[in-house]
Amino acid sequence: MGSKEVDPKGMEGHPYYREGEDLGSPQRKSGFDREQALKYVKEIAFPRKTGTEGEPRAAQTIVRILKDMGYEVREEDFSIRLPPWLWIKSPSLIFLFSFFTIWLTFEKIPLVAFLFSSAFLLWIGVWDRVWICVGEWIVSGDLKGDMRSKNILAKIPEGEDRRPFYLVAHYDSKSQSLNLYLRTGLFLLGCLTGGIFCLWVWIHSIRMWMGNGEFFMPTFVQTCFLMAAGLNLLILFSKIGNESDGALDNASGVAVLLEVARDVIRQSPKRVHPVFLFTGGEEMGLLGSLMVRKRYGKEMVRSKSFFINIDSVGQRGKMRVCSSGNVRRRRLRQIRWIAKRRGIPLRALPFHKGILMDHLPFCQLNIPSLSLTSISKEGWHIHTVRDRCSGVQKEGLEEMGEMILGLIGSLEFEDRRRQ
Repeated sequence: MGSKEVDPKGMEGHPYYREGEDLGSPQRKSGFDREQALKYVKEIAFPRKTGTEGEPRAAQTIVRILKDMGYEVREEDFSIRLPPWLWIKSPSLIFLFSFFTIWLTFEKIPLVAFLFSSAFLLWIGVWDRVWICVGEWIVSGDLKGDMRSKNILAKIPEGEDRRPFYLVAHYDSKSQSLNLYLRTGLFLLGCLTGGIFCLWVWIHSIRMWMGNGEFFMPTFVQTCFLMAAGLNLLILFSKIGNESDGALDNASGVAVLLEVARDVIRQSPKRVHPVFLFTGGEEMGLLGSLMVRKRYGKEMVRSKSFFINIDSVGQRGKMRVCSSGNVRRRRLRQIRWIAKRRGIPLRALPFHKGILMDHLPFCQLNIPSLSLTSISKEGWHIHTVRDRCSGVQKEGLEEMGEMILGLIGSLEFEDRRRQ
């Protein structure tokens, strides 16, 4: 993004600009209080898995803090139609069924093996769309499901006429025997080896129909089958509980947004309308954000909303950005420009489409949507009982908070120039 879009010339009176300071300067000060942000982390750092008493307790803490600040707060309950274990474990179950079906049929019933291998290869390219379509059916606002969660939306009073800027963090937690990094690595390795196995079967089936192939599976392909099946069995039977305090994931993100909210309501933006959204059920597969998409997706498209998700804020200097889709490029350049001017090391997270983060459902609506997170050695504790407050660095909270406030300032000036 060129500097003309955020040049501070003519910014006198701007709520996020002080005379003599550069809007993108690392030295620019705001009202973000890292000590207060750390206090917010400690207030909700306790087990709060969806469906347990901890999640509504955390939600009520967030609502209380926001109302004390003066925000209009809306609590939106939703129900979950499927048992959580089935929703979370279903990918591994489907993969295992597909792999063993292909293994048992590719020699004698090649058509069946061809169809299953084709389905798996297609799934690798469209998994996010399948997940979101099914997920939108799983969540419902009629509250008839056996399990419930809620989303929390907070707005500055009388700000509806401005362009919405959604700032999002999930507040539920998750605990399992495999940490997030390890589980993600195993899942990706399982997809890779399963993809190689299915691709070989797909090609071999076509060659057999053309009369050019004979039955012979190389050792390498057999190894891929065994690895794919074994890794999915490991993920399937990994223990899931409710022992983690979820300090990094994601009490830290919630704390950053609460402190940003405190600063924003004191210096209310004049041209953008920050909407603070705290989602439930994220660890169940983005269910909270899917419910928001289901309720407000069309309205968000019409109002040209911008969507930033904050998830797992660790140490200073480890910030990463996740994005997907063509519409994200301009905003991605904007965020990188702000980070550069503030001296914040920012890199793109290499995982395909951010794996599962709350920005993903909105990318498919062509809404500019990004996730900001931190990658550090403390991340090896995410989703385990070791995810405690001791792993949250207040300097990291401050860095993320300053980044968000700088972005709000940039959006303010951008809208001012258009007018």
